[in-house]
Amino acid sequence: MKALTDLAYWEERWWSTQRPQRLRWLYRDQDYEICQWIRKAAGENARILEVGGGGSRILPYLGWKLGNPVFGSDFSFVACRLLRENLKLQDIEGGVVCEDLFQSSLAPETFDVVYSCGLVEHFEDQSGIAAAHVRLLKPGGRLLLTVPNLQGAQGKIFCRYAPQLWARHIVLSPDDMAGVLRSLGLSDVRSGYLGSFVFRVLRDPGWTGVAAWPGWVRSLAFWGTRLSNAAVSWLARLSPWRPHTRTFSPYVFATGVKPRR
Repeated sequence: MKALTDLAYWEERWWSTQRPQRLRWLYRDQDYEICQWIRKAAGENARILEVGGGGSRILPYLGWKLGNPVFGSDFSFVACRLLRENLKLQDIEGGVVCEDLFQSSLAPETFDVVYSCGLVEHFEDQSGIAAAHVRLLKPGGRLLLTVPNLQGAQGKIFCRYAPQLWARHIVLSPDDMAGVLRSLGLSDVRSGYLGSFVFRVLRDPGWTGVAAWPGWVRSLAFWGTRLSNAAVSWLARLSPWRPHTRTFSPYVFATGVKPRR
């Protein structure tokens, strides 16, 4: 299974700069939608697993809000340590497993809900990585996969200003994602765009296209886009109409149910 990223990519570029934190609703309405979706899918005492969940803020929130047993797996020790700290912030006794998903010690068909956020697009064989998710899902359980929407406006910005990071992602459409789930025999497959709006310019070293900008311009772009995202997301959650579009939505999602025997 060829991955477009390795352990060093995650620990050096992402987790080394992160600190324990709770989920904040102010500027990420896609997180709100993911939590709402899982809240509807998870019944009483349902076991929930986030694959690639190192550093997750969603999983601790779900454990706190729903009271369901929650588990996270990741192959990065730094990311798993961060997830444990995030769980502590919510006073949640969640399970954390640090291992390669393709050599998982987790028992098959153990979880009622399995999800990942921004994982399968880093593999050339999306069916293979999705099958590793399905292996852990109980018959009748539901799978949710989300990936960055690289077809929209944010994807074009990402490609232009962070080309090295862009090369580590596969561009996937809702139809592509739905096709992966159907190829694995899942039923009740749905797919589409998730979240209302994201427009970001980051200060991560991988954003080489902004390195030559003056420091104040980079800061203005970072904080300006972050505040605009916060305002739009907040308004979207107040409105009964939440737009999901190819141009502005930050994520693509696909969901399906593992057939019962």
